[in-house]
Amino acid sequence: MTPFRRVDLRSALAALCALGATGCGPVTTTQRVADATVSVEAARGIDAERYATYEYVLAVEYLRKAREEEGYSDYQAAIDLAVKAREMGDKAKARTREARAKGVDAAREAAPVTTGGQR
Repeated sequence: MTPFRRVDLRSALAALCALGATGCGPVTTTQRVADATVSVEAARGIDAERYATYEYVLAVEYLRKAREEEGYSDYQAAIDLAVKAREMGDKAKARTREARAKGVDAAREAAPVTTGGQR
């Protein structure tokens, strides 16, 4: 091979890699958003909104924002938000399972303590 041909081959390979990297943005984003959606829906299915309100709401909002950024074609932001949504969805599921194992009722914990009629 001549040096000229070797440079062309390297340039072509670099261009192919760059093209491949840009084409994966939407695919990767779609997969991350789908993973986050599964996690959030699973958390909703086990009543995480009741037992792990903070984590569940955060997961829902991260997912909403990830979908919005995906719509604007800001794929890296969408991926980052989807990863956070999945993490919070997983934390919500874990916290809900812990609370259920302990028999904790969020409504009872949040209810104010009354002193029997004093005002």
